[in-house]
Amino acid sequence: MTISHHLRQAQLLDAARSQGGEWTTHRVQQFYRDSGIPAPLRSTARKDLTALHSAGHLVLNDQDENRRFYTVSTRKDSGR
Repeated sequence: MTISHHLRQAQLLDAARSQGGEWTTHRVQQFYRDSGIPAPLRSTARKDLTALHSAGHLVLNDQDENRRFYTVSTRKDSGR
């Protein structure tokens, strides 16, 4: 079974909004596994987080050089 990257990212965004908290590539990979989404690669999780960040849905937190995570944007226009 394959899933489009658009649908996969939409499911990730929905989970991030409903669950909140910090979203790392590891957490995204675990979410995909738990949801039965065939996206085992860390690079897939990273690309999906980057795409949602670029679209204004997630905020990148990378002030600690050894750690990077995303949180849901609270901007009113983040649903563009």
